[in-house]
Amino acid sequence: MNVKSYLKKLTADRFVSAFALFCIGICCIIWAEQVIDAIVVVLGVVALVFAATNLIKFLRAAPGRRTTLSLFTILMSLVFGLMLVFRTSLVKDAISFFVGLYIILTSAVNLMDILSLSRHASLKPSAYLWPVLGLLVGFLCVSGQFVVPDQLARLTGFVLVIYSVVTIFGLLSVSSFLKTAEIQEAVVVEPSSKSKKSSKSSKSSKSSKKSSSSKSSKNSKK
Repeated sequence: MNVKSYLKKLTADRFVSAFALFCIGICCIIWAEQVIDAIVVVLGVVALVFAATNLIKFLRAAPGRRTTLSLFTILMSLVFGLMLVFRTSLVKDAISFFVGLYIILTSAVNLMDILSLSRHASLKPSAYLWPVLGLLVGFLCVSGQFVVPDQLARLTGFVLVIYSVVTIFGLLSVSSFLKTAEIQEAVVVEPSSKSKKSSKSSKSSKSSKKSSSSKSSKNSKK
């Protein structure tokens, strides 16, 4: 395979994938809540399928191989799948609540450490900034004002958009480089062919001169 054709094909494939990532990123930014709801529903369906297949295996198994743990796993996956499918908002609020609670506890511990250090040394007011901001974000998550999955989806969308834009600009520069390389090759090839033609014509003129000179010498001898 030619190197240029391979590079063109590779550039086209990466351009399509970068454009697809750009579209996904835009969807995550604009419709973050709907995207997370769809992902949660898909996970719920997967949990329900897992519960159904394991229930069939449990019913077909021999009496000695049926255990309480397997039945408990089937029941928990069934309940979890139903919650994911029919109560998506509850799942997102629960995730936000636990994440916010963790942020509050971590920020509170950091703030207590900073207060204990301030008794022995003078600290700048900026040292209190991050724990206070952490407490604020944690309270927003716990109260449901800051839904963590939706914000993570938006952040992922921003990252995908930036990555795809950078990739598209890089691919455009590569394609322009390939075009300029082809133009330069075409410019180099044309004078070489002309020079070959001129060399051939000069050789033919030299040969004709030699033949005419040889003929004139023979005539003079006669």
